[in-house]
Amino acid sequence: MKDIIVPVMAGLALISSAKAAEATTSLESLLPAETVLVMAAPDYATAKKHFKASASGQFWDSAEFKPFRKKLADGFEANVLDKIEEELAVDFEAFEEMASGPVALAVVPGLAAGEQSSLLLLLDAGRKSFALRRTLSQMKRDWKKADRNVSETEIGGIDFTTVSDPGGQGQVHIGRVDAKLIVGTATGQVEGVLARLGGGGGGTLAANPAFAADHSALLKGADFYTWANFGKVIPQLLDNAPDGAELGIDFGEVFGSLGLDGLSTFAVTYSERPDGAHAELFIGLPEAKRRGLFGLLETRRADASPPPFVPANVAAFSRWRVDMGAAWKNLEKLLLELSPDMANMFEFTVGLLGKDKDPDFDFKKSFLNNFGDDLILFQMPPNGKSLNEFGAGAMAALFKSPSPAELIKGIGAVPGILPPPLNEATLEPRKLGKHTAQSFGIMELPDPSTGELVASEILFAVKDGYMAVSTDADLLQGLLDGKPQSPLAKHDRLAPAAAAVGGMDSGFFGYQNDRVMVLSMMDTLRANADQFEMIFSMIPMEGLDEVSLNDWLDFSLLPAGEKIAKYFDVTVYGAETVERGISLKIFSPRPPTLKR
Repeated sequence: MKDIIVPVMAGLALISSAKAAEATTSLESLLPAETVLVMAAPDYATAKKHFKASASGQFWDSAEFKPFRKKLADGFEANVLDKIEEELAVDFEAFEEMASGPVALAVVPGLAAGEQSSLLLLLDAGRKSFALRRTLSQMKRDWKKADRNVSETEIGGIDFTTVSDPGGQGQVHIGRVDAKLIVGTATGQVEGVLARLGGGGGGTLAANPAFAADHSALLKGADFYTWANFGKVIPQLLDNAPDGAELGIDFGEVFGSLGLDGLSTFAVTYSERPDGAHAELFIGLPEAKRRGLFGLLETRRADASPPPFVPANVAAFSRWRVDMGAAWKNLEKLLLELSPDMANMFEFTVGLLGKDKDPDFDFKKSFLNNFGDDLILFQMPPNGKSLNEFGAGAMAALFKSPSPAELIKGIGAVPGILPPPLNEATLEPRKLGKHTAQSFGIMELPDPSTGELVASEILFAVKDGYMAVSTDADLLQGLLDGKPQSPLAKHDRLAPAAAAVGGMDSGFFGYQNDRVMVLSMMDTLRANADQFEMIFSMIPMEGLDEVSLNDWLDFSLLPAGEKIAKYFDVTVYGAETVERGISLKIFSPRPPTLKR
């Protein structure tokens, strides 16, 4: 029999990650202060109610999506879930029916030096304590029938069922106190939970200063969250890192140069609210320790709203007010700290760029030191349903520069150091209406739908203090023409949505038209269902009894885009760097046409 510990915990985690309910005892008051990772649903009953009423929940349950969803769910249950239930002798549906309280899956460091980390799973069944007792009794009988190594263990005066692997090296202890399910891999940690249930047990996660700060600012009120204490994990990783002396590597110095040793915490939250879906990603990184890789992410607070030339019908838009010149200097410094030899080689190589055509050309001056503090990207909706347009319409990027023409000249110097025949590539003038752009012919790429080779190019032009780049001549010409059009900035729902992510003046802001993107993807997948069926038939599915992905995914069953348009609207996101760290907020407002 395979090692039972990881499968049992994974199976129970599948239950917990999607099921929890009314909070009767806070999760943070039961977990130990030294917890380094926790995934939690503090109040599943409310979270479930929120999701079912949300746009995503209504779409998932919709009659239009049911044919595809049912085949996917049936295939997963028959070929994955049922096998897990048989292997673990666990009835997931029984746990789903009884789950009525908060749930958390946590990773806790060992109590003694050298002791492995342990897992804790806590689930509150609320008023369904009888259902919990009955389910655990049935699981115990099923484990014994399946010849599992099952025994009784008394922990803190409570009888637990212990499931062991054949060698007895790993164990999972499963028990309950009234309506609370407690599962753990270490008796010491289980004892701590029991003690805290009784009002003792020492320090709690709620009292951990790092967790308390993030809970107050981020986690409190979330439907689901994940939290990690990197400040505790990274020193342990360094202690256990291999000796790099023979390779001339000091992993401590590498972590320091990359800025990873400055990380404190990490958190992701998700909540459905009456106004829409809210999510946030937070990297705890104090400003004083923000260097290395994270020094490249420094964003100055500035206007990041859509410029007038970004049309309202874009599929996606983002703007980042990053000082690209400073970011490049930080990258040079990082490379020098990591490997002086590599940094010198890179410096030498950069110095050669353009010298084959102009001995006096200074690539660093023309290109690397010629960027401003503004990067703008926008993408148009796909024009058709062919696979080469899947989720990817024409795109344009604009880089602010004191001298955009010099930037383009610097790009033209890059092929000079490439091997033949790439070194023969040159920028060629390309007329775009009354404008002149510069074009690099890149290569011929096969069209996924027809297999025919299609020539591609990348175009560069100067636009109002920016270097504009695109692979679509029509899009770039329209940008250069500056044709009057309805701008994204005047989208009537943009400003209210942006307010939920901190506005558009934090230095980073993005927008996506979910309705256009999702509907286009649905229509493209459905139109090319036969090609995916052929692809799926060639993918081996080891361990699933020769089951094909075609038994799960039938894109021909997807609804037509216009039938599900009411479930989708837009998504906006904004990021900012504050003293405590870096935060990315995401918001999808509830579609105005969707009934509650």
